[in-house]
Amino acid sequence: MIVTPEDRSLRIVTQSDHAHLAGEIAALWRSDALPENPRRADIVFAAREHDNGWRETDSAPWVDPTTGRPHDFTDLPDGPRIELWRRGVERYAGRRPYAALLICRHAEELLGDRRGEEPWDEGLFERLDELVEDLSEETGASRDQVETDYRFVALADRVSLALSARWSEPFAVCDHHGRVDGDTVLFYPFPLAGATSFTLRCRSIPDRRYADPVDLIGALAGARWTEQTVRLAPAGSAFPATAEGA
Repeated sequence: MIVTPEDRSLRIVTQSDHAHLAGEIAALWRSDALPENPRRADIVFAAREHDNGWRETDSAPWVDPTTGRPHDFTDLPDGPRIELWRRGVERYAGRRPYAALLICRHAEELLGDRRGEEPWDEGLFERLDELVEDLSEETGASRDQVETDYRFVALADRVSLALSARWSEPFAVCDHHGRVDGDTVLFYPFPLAGATSFTLRCRSIPDRRYADPVDLIGALAGARWTEQTVRLAPAGSAFPATAEGA
């Protein structure tokens, strides 16, 4: 989950809803030769499903015993994080091998600094490396091709994350620059046909200490879903940016 404090509440966006927004952004991408890319359908699919392993985790969220608040996607403990990423890289390997390869690339990008740590190597990276080798052979994709196509997944993910988490700082990814202004990301160079509105589903729960996961799940079950309108609009030019992680 993406957890953002707001006044005396916590704004909750599930990873699935964040990823759905990323997929919508990728589907409307008009620059960088994406519309003509013969693998466009798999690229858009990977953008929409890049966080698919969180599906089960967000349906039974964890509470940080120290703070009593729900774990954000940035601070989930290693055990469940390894489990969800293993699920995520394997889910579509049989049905959408090239999209699965792009999702594996996303896992490498996000989690590469954990290589060499025993629970991560045995729990995830041994399987991830095996999958990448098998999927690369099955699809015939070169590393350069994967890098070129993954760029779109990374861009869509970062824009969606900036909107979902309401980043306060400018960000940069793949030679593009963005800045959140209210419910709008101002982006340069601009990749869509024009300023575009999207819908992001979210909920708000009280910002209080939750006794355990059952207490948190009860609060989430009683929270009203809302559909927030968010926008991607062109910035006049590039601006200084600091990159934030996904």
